[in-house]
Amino acid sequence: MARIASLLMPGGRFFVNLRHGPVPEGRRMFDVPAAETLQLGCTYGLRAVHRGERADLHGRDGVHWSKLVLESA
Repeated sequence: MARIASLLMPGGRFFVNLRHGPVPEGRRMFDVPAAETLQLGCTYGLRAVHRGERADLHGRDGVHWSKLVLESA
């Protein structure tokens, strides 16, 4: 997050989608909570300008997404 924050100009925005749910066989994924991501952004001078949740567009059981937009001060 420090690197991302350093690359943004004042008012620049960082858009990120986080996948939540079971890990498909043969893949490696890490659970990254949206709240933790927002808090980490705050640590580096970013503020949340949007937070949303949506169901999986492919209809996978137990999978949902967090959509976040963080803005540089």
